[in-house]
Amino acid sequence: MLHVHRAERADALIAALADLLAVAPDDPFAPEVVAVPTRGMERWLTQRLSGRLGAAPGRTDGVCANVEFPSPRRLVGDAVATASGIDAASDPWLPERSVWALLDVLEGCLHEPWLHALASHLGTPAGEDPDPDRRARRFAVVRHLADLFDRYALHRPEMVRAWAAGRDEDGTGRRLRADLGWQAELFRRLRAHIAVPDPAERAEGACARLRGDGSLLTLPDRLSLFGLTRLPAGHLRVLGALAVTRDVHLFTLHPSPVLWDRLRNTLGPVIHRRDDPTANLPENGLLASWGHDAREMQLVLATAPHADHHHPVADPAGTNASTSAMPTTSPSVARPRSTQTTSSAAPTRSRRAAAPEAC
Repeated sequence: MLHVHRAERADALIAALADLLAVAPDDPFAPEVVAVPTRGMERWLTQRLSGRLGAAPGRTDGVCANVEFPSPRRLVGDAVATASGIDAASDPWLPERSVWALLDVLEGCLHEPWLHALASHLGTPAGEDPDPDRRARRFAVVRHLADLFDRYALHRPEMVRAWAAGRDEDGTGRRLRADLGWQAELFRRLRAHIAVPDPAERAEGACARLRGDGSLLTLPDRLSLFGLTRLPAGHLRVLGALAVTRDVHLFTLHPSPVLWDRLRNTLGPVIHRRDDPTANLPENGLLASWGHDAREMQLVLATAPHADHHHPVADPAGTNASTSAMPTTSPSVARPRSTQTTSSAAPTRSRRAAAPEAC
């Protein structure tokens, strides 16, 4: 079962995680697995849990031991690779590996008409003298493309599968813009060059095998993920498959219980930010700005069945700097005010578009 634990402050989540880990598994030697996004989060969790696990009543003399802290990507990637029969460490679709295959592909087709825009950007347009300054950035651009393809497989697997099937679509049935169509063709050529199923292609079969046979993995019967601010759709599908045969607990910060309840009524997944009907739900400008990632993560979580666990903070108006790693959420932010208009939303921050542009 997939369990989502949410709170307005990190200390409430720590208490919930400690209560969960305090219940010993059937096998006393089985390690606990708590996936965290950064090594700093791992160090902080270890320090906080050591004050709860094994501690004497009224004391903080416990110990945090036999707990593994992999990254969410490693946890999910190893599960998919094992279920697919591919060694995760030598996966040719990892960006640091696929970049070399992509360089080989570009060497053979860079002067073809459909790649004219990329060739111009790299300083090697057909029929013109090469620009040495632009050619010098070839590896950086190709690595950027490899990272793009990797993120597409995680966040927009339907689009990648459409590309592999020969359809230049964005994953919702819409055709790609004319100036982005070359990415689909380049991906197909890279797929043919690597000759190994891409992550989006093999994820469906891997999830089916994980749902049918939990013994494929050596993971314990209880998994936890802590401190995630974003969750790719591809990762959620794998976690949902793991949750069929074991308990998966996701601990996440969410600034407003009222906003969470409002978002429950949102129907269907949101693919494009421009089509997001929930963007104007936060009436408080600070909540609209600071709660952007939490709101989008809830939309992703809504696409998978899960049990919701809210851990309210006893004193939302105060905080203890020695025990909390997060500032207090103001009551006016935690509860959107109906008298405040949406015109007070915080201004958005512009970012320079990276070349090549993402779909």
